[in-house]
Amino acid sequence: MRHIEYRDLTAGVLLGGVGLFTALYGASHYTIGDPARMGPGFFPVMLGGVLVVLGVIIVLLAFRKTVHALHPPPFALRALLAVSLSILVFSLLVNSLGLVPATIAMTFVAVAAETPYKLRRTAILSVSLALIAWLIFTVALSMTLPAFTFLG
Repeated sequence: MRHIEYRDLTAGVLLGGVGLFTALYGASHYTIGDPARMGPGFFPVMLGGVLVVLGVIIVLLAFRKTVHALHPPPFALRALLAVSLSILVFSLLVNSLGLVPATIAMTFVAVAAETPYKLRRTAILSVSLALIAWLIFTVALSMTLPAFTFLG
């Protein structure tokens, strides 16, 4: 007798359905283009396709013989508050201070979810994330998001 994990089956069907809807809506309402000249529908169609593939994989895994029971972690209010507050801090600081200081501040607030709080590791992480964000968004993608707005 084969065991079916109904939570995985439901999740896979829902994920695939959302992906299929996204892909069909993007294809029917927007110009897709091609990878060299992407239209506004390219990303929704590709994202929908990826979601459909992931949904199919999850549905297939729902029929596997060995089922490992996963116990959800205990609810962590501190982590929820720290991460939510870090998003708020970033959104409030990005326009007034710039991408780099907002990313550093966001990281310091988000890491407060972890115990014990390690200041040196957090400082290295925050500077690294700020550098990566600056390289991706300002240098590579040429976005108009300034790295520092308080300097000039």
